[in-house]
This record gives sequence, C-alpha cells and structure tokens, in this order.
Amino acid sequence: MTLLYTTVFLASCNKERIVLNTNGADLYQSFMPLEIGKYIIYDVDSSIWDDDLCIKLTHKSQQEYLVADTFRDLQKRLSYVINVNSRLTASDPFVKNDVVYYTPGAEQLEFVEKNIRFMRLVNPISEGKQWSGNSLMPSEDQDYNYLKDWKYTYKDVLKPYNNDLISFEKTLTVDETNQIINNPEAQPSKYASLLQSKSVYAYRVGMIYRKYTYWIYDPTLKPCRKGVGVVMRAIDYN
Repeated sequence: MTLLYTTVFLASCNKERIVLNTNGADLYQSFMPLEIGKYIIYDVDSSIWDDDLCIKLTHKSQQEYLVADTFRDLQKRLSYVINVNSRLTASDPFVKNDVVYYTPGAEQLEFVEKNIRFMRLVNPISEGKQWSGNSLMPSEDQDYNYLKDWKYTYKDVLKPYNNDLISFEKTLTVDETNQIINNPEAQPSKYASLLQSKSVYAYRVGMIYRKYTYWIYDPTLKPCRKGVGVVMRAIDYN
C-alpha cells in the first residue's frame, strides 16, 4: 500500500528531522520510545469499591516508570527493565515498589506485569485495527478469566489529547475492553458489572493516560459494588 508522509517539521527541543505518516500506518515504537534513563511520572488515583462499607475509597499517589536496565529474554530478545517507583506526594522521595518489563519486537510490544504478558501495541498503527492483546496470558489459570477475549482497538490515531493535566499534539488511544452489564442505579435488583480499560500514548513520549475499572454488583449477596480501579495521568517526562 502506498504510504503518504507529511513534510518534515522541526522539533522545538532539538530541531531534529521527524517524518510522520499522515494516514496512521506508523510504527508503535514512535509512541513507546524505550531507552535507559527515560522516565514518566504519573498522578495516580487508585480506587476500591468496598462492599462491606458500601462506599468507594480513593487513594492518591504518584508513580515513576523509569527505564533502568536491559536484558535478553529466553528467546534472546532485547527487553527493558522498568522500575516502578512510588510516593505519596511530590515532596516525598520515590521508593521502588515494583518491576515490570517491556519487550519490543517487529510486530508487537509485549508488557509483563506480575508474570502476566500483554501485547500493549502492535504494528502497523491504523485507525480501527484490532488484536487480541491478552492472548499471551496463561489460559489455564481461572483467576484471570476476566482478562480473556479482550479486543484491543486503535482509536483517534494522531489526534490531540488532554489528560486533564497536559495536552499532547499527536496521540493514539488503545481501547482494550468495554464490557457493561446493567446499571445498579437504574436496576438495583439485577446483577451488574463493569469492566473497562483504555490507554493513551503520545508521540515520542509513551503512555500518558491509563484508566482501568472492574467492579461487580450482586444484589443476592450485597446491594453494593465490589471492585477496583486506577487512573494514571502523566505529569512529567523526559
């Protein structure tokens, strides 16, 4: 397929030559650059729907995703070690509390968290493109059944996005799943659930926004939601 490219534009920070594909059939590496020393800091809202108290509790913190090292995986592929550092407020020091991994390949970007492997991005990028982003997870473990059969979809390719803190000129959204069954507010006597997940990536920055929500409502047990959620908004990066 013939690809149409934009004219060269000058990056404000270093005046380097960048060629971007106007029809969106770009490489995912443009939206998830990886090199040792790169970081993104997020404001994080973590939520719990407590079915004992029947309330939603929200905890605010900050996280830094720092590319700390590289290694070769069992398939000899170059992989990146990401230290996840946390703090309560901007005045507190970061403390390392988790490690995740990225493995960029020619066709897909694999992300490993708590021994679960996801395909976060794939090539080429194009509006409406779909893939089974959770197909690499262990199929025999029933604890992860809720992650099965998600259809990741590229949306709003190369469109601007504001994560409520910073505006980014060129981004893409990955709608990972959107499963809704009933509404407890309108149908309090019926079972209900909500499972939503999406991520937004900015050109030459990385992930700038993520929202994940999963709760269930079973009035035969308790007329309250039970679940978790997280919202991450990038506030600083290099």
